[in-house]
Order: sequence, then structure tokens, then C-alpha cells
Amino acid sequence: MTTTPAPTIDFARSFRFVPEDPEWIKKILIGGGFALLSVLLIGIPFVAGYWARTLGRVAAGDARPLPEWDDLGGIFGDGLKLALVGLAYGLIAVLVLGSLGCVIGFFFVGAGALEQQSQGAGSVLAALGGLGAVGLYLLLILAGLALHLYVPAALVRVALKNDLASGFDFGAHFAFIRGNLVNYLLSLLFYLVASFVSQFGVVLCCIGVFPLAFWAYLILAYALGETVRLNPGSV
Repeated sequence: MTTTPAPTIDFARSFRFVPEDPEWIKKILIGGGFALLSVLLIGIPFVAGYWARTLGRVAAGDARPLPEWDDLGGIFGDGLKLALVGLAYGLIAVLVLGSLGCVIGFFFVGAGALEQQSQGAGSVLAALGGLGAVGLYLLLILAGLALHLYVPAALVRVALKNDLASGFDFGAHFAFIRGNLVNYLLSLLFYLVASFVSQFGVVLCCIGVFPLAFWAYLILAYALGETVRLNPGSV
């Protein structure tokens, strides 16, 4: 008995779906404006809410998944849930790494105290503290990578279920990633490609960075929405 491999998301379609919308320029420019306001935190819920609605429409198989900007209150409310979930995971990572940093700091303080009593003991403790600092730096890199790999799954489930609590159902998030591993990783890869391309907006005196960055977010929304559409039982 052979099993049919799960279909993979369409790379070209992920990049092409935005210009297929008749009003895509207006929608991208408005989104770019909110992306600019995200620097001041004001625009984050609007960008996140539009992202969530785009993802939901793609998952539902909508041929024109870009929503209108005619429900700013609703978009803000949807995005606020995603923003809070992202903030919570960021704070968890900061607290864990901060605690480790405090432990390493105590090593250096202890090394300074021992240095006055025993040069050998102080040197050993300082060396251990130095190794700990290197380890903390590596953990920081790994934590950032882990967040970038994990958090999108949490955001997908919050967006589709419209429920803040679902953002902390850890088992369900890992199950979603495992059940869609190839398409999930492809979604993140497509987003990395789009984010890299968006940097060329600097050529437009930085003004183009924000609409292109917003476009990159939508590519991630489309790819993850397609991932759900191809395997709806995984959510």
C-alpha cells in the first residue's frame, strides 16, 4: 500500500497572488503605512490583524484573499490577539535568558571577590564565567531561531480560531508543525526570500521598505494559509 505525498504549496503563487487583486496597490500602500506606524507600536495590531484575515481567507480557498481595509476596528481587535501572543513569547524568552545572564553575572562578581583572596580560584571562576557568557550568546541565537520556527504556528492557530488562549496550546502547535513540516518550512523560507527582497526598498529612499515589508508578511500569510488549506485537519 502506497501513500500519496501531501501536495506542496506553490512558490510562484505565493508571490503572485497580491498583484492579482484589482486594488492591490491601494491595499499594499495602506498596509505599508501601518507597517511604518509599527515602528511606534501603533500599527502592529493593524498589520497583524490584516495578516490574520488574509491567512484565513487563503485557508478557506478564497480566490481573492486580500481583505478590504474597511473594518479597522475589527482588524485591530484581531491583530491585538496576535500581538499579545507574540509579546508573551518574547517576554518568556527574555526572562529565561535574563535569568541565565544573572547567574553568569554572579560568576564574575564571585571571581572579583575571590581574586583578592586567591588569584588561582578567581581566575578559574572568571574563566567559567567567560565560558558561560559565550554559552549565553549561543543560547540567545538558538532561542531566536526557535522563536522564529515556533511562533508562526501559534499565530496561525490564534488567527483561525480567533482565541487568545489557543496561542498557548503548545502540544497543538507542535502537532501542526509536525503534520505540515515540509510546507511549514517552505512558508518560512518564502518569507525569508520576500524579506530579503524587501530590503531593496531602500533604493526608493527608504519609503518603499514598508510596503515591501508588508507584502512579505502577506506572502507568509498566504503560504501558511495554503498549508492549512491543504491539510485542514492539522489545525
